[in-house]
Amino acid sequence: MKKWTTMIIGALLAVSLAACGNDTDKSATPPAGNETTTESNNTAEQNAAVPTLDELLAKTGEATKALKSFTTEANIDQKIKVDAGEQSQDQQVKTSLKMDIIKDPMMIYQEMELDMSGQKQNVKQYITSDKIYSQVGDQWVAIPEEQTKALIEQLKASMNPEKELDQFKKVKEDVKITEEGDNYVLNADVSGDNVKELAKSVMEQNGSDAQMQAMLDQMNIKSMKMKYLINKETSLMEKIDVEMVMEMEQNNQKMTMDMKMDTSFSNHDKVAEIKIPQEALDSAK
Repeated sequence: MKKWTTMIIGALLAVSLAACGNDTDKSATPPAGNETTTESNNTAEQNAAVPTLDELLAKTGEATKALKSFTTEANIDQKIKVDAGEQSQDQQVKTSLKMDIIKDPMMIYQEMELDMSGQKQNVKQYITSDKIYSQVGDQWVAIPEEQTKALIEQLKASMNPEKELDQFKKVKEDVKITEEGDNYVLNADVSGDNVKELAKSVMEQNGSDAQMQAMLDQMNIKSMKMKYLINKETSLMEKIDVEMVMEMEQNNQKMTMDMKMDTSFSNHDKVAEIKIPQEALDSAK
């Protein structure tokens, strides 16, 4: 179960990083049928003020290409039930994560707390384009390259502005755009075949490995709700809320999970330096 939890968290964090590191296809044209009507002056003015999906994502894509650094914080709450024959196990997993990110050259510092049914584990990591230094307790360890290569490549893909993320175009009919204060709000309430198409799009765009793809094939994602807040002035992502209900079978075990994740973005272009401590560097010798 811990392996499943780790893989799912990894996939969801890839969504968060991709949202701030790159967005969608700038070359797409606005969909037909989105023209404002003239039912009333008020309706026309309101429709004119809210951009189309293509317009909103194109602006966000342009803004994120110029972004050099940022901070992201995520909280993930999972309620998991595993059935194996006549035995059943319930577990609640809470994960909190804070990451300072410099995009080029890639440098990440993250602090993570994993709480599995009251058992807590704290991890600090420095991630470069070719190394991961991890601290558990008071001990720093340089993770072997064969264990980190796939993760590093996935992170690189997530922050690559040339790789366009068009996840919402896969489920365009499920997307609604509204306004909330200083933000545009992009909502997608997805179910059925569309939710798997959305998940596949996210993973393919973010360098998922064979194990992640195999996990997705076994998933029955019952529903997925996504809410993105994009600042009107800067066109940068400010917040993402995701809710997902899914089930999966593997090795004669059936897992059901109700997951909620909220992610925020801040410190745009304000992360000036991330310095790896000497004791971490010494662990690689």
